Amino acid sequence: MMTYFSRQPTALLLRGIQARSQGTAAIARHANEPSITSTTANTSTTPKKPYLKPTHFNSTIYPKTPISDFSSAAPSSKLKRDDGDYYFEAHSEALFSALVDLQQQEQITNKIEEEKPRNYATARDMDLVEASYAVRDHESYDKILILMRHGEAKHNVFERRYARENGTTMEEANVHDDYPVDPMLTGKGCGQMLDLSRRTATFFNNDTGLQPDLVVVSPLRRAIQSAHIAFPTHTALTSLTNTPWVCHPGCMEQANGNKSEFVSSSSELEEMFPGVDFAMFNESLVDNGDVDGVNGREMVPLFESKIDLMGRTDEFLRWIKEREERVIVVSSHATWLQSLCAFSLQYEPESKGLEMFKKGEMRSVGLKFD
Repeated sequence: MMTYFSRQPTALLLRGIQARSQGTAAIARHANEPSITSTTANTSTTPKKPYLKPTHFNSTIYPKTPISDFSSAAPSSKLKRDDGDYYFEAHSEALFSALVDLQQQEQITNKIEEEKPRNYATARDMDLVEASYAVRDHESYDKILILMRHGEAKHNVFERRYARENGTTMEEANVHDDYPVDPMLTGKGCGQMLDLSRRTATFFNNDTGLQPDLVVVSPLRRAIQSAHIAFPTHTALTSLTNTPWVCHPGCMEQANGNKSEFVSSSSELEEMFPGVDFAMFNESLVDNGDVDGVNGREMVPLFESKIDLMGRTDEFLRWIKEREERVIVVSSHATWLQSLCAFSLQYEPESKGLEMFKKGEMRSVGLKFD
């Protein structure tokens, strides 16, 4: 008997079709004009309200230096973390220290810029209704980024349970034989991403004009899985517009001894996530001597790892600037996203860029390059 699988669960497809009118209606309300999906003829002669470009975003001024004086604030008051991520407190403080030293020590700036000059881009935080307008505003925005953090993964649950049962730290949990390596999402994590899928079905469609032109994922399985659940009708196998999916090796933290950051082999990933382009990831494995070479790198002090991280988020910004796609979805991790927003981008409002992404959180930002 022949067995086959549908390209997309029927429930998700139906939900996407039903939700599209909701996104269109929300955009219509935002613009104070009738919904374009209405079947009732509009006999009013009142002209539609034109779209007005946001006045608080200056598309001609791009600061060359970090906006904040990070040295005047404590880490806890600046770089905000997800309350459930106790492990990231030290990482946020290390990233904060790197940002402070970036302003105070010229040699760190030179270390990051020694090969290529930095790219500068102003990023304005916006909701998805605003993003659907911004995608048509080519004068003010060069790119629309949809940034998302993966949902809760199995290592998050293991760490909490291990610490509760043994009264130990995350570092001690990490050396346990049962600690999850390159973990997938938990049931709760899948639910978090399903919540996002309702929003993407509502706003990412032909009616709103906000369609992903490119999906970029970290090599870690929880980030790839999260993107597939959040964008079920835009995957490499289901997208009617052939949206490319690219695995970018620079969109993750270095493992630095943390098993949850150990990457799987390219063959495993290609089998699990068909249609994703792993060419860049494979090249990185060649450069680092296969998966064991990547996962077995010598550990470095946390501060130095954050300097390296900021260099890689800068490199990612340079990479997307050179690409032709306009609407780019990025599925990554907490500290990587925090480095991108707090360091590589000139984020508006600045306080939002300093906040750590919560599990399953999505943000949309409009970018204007210098």
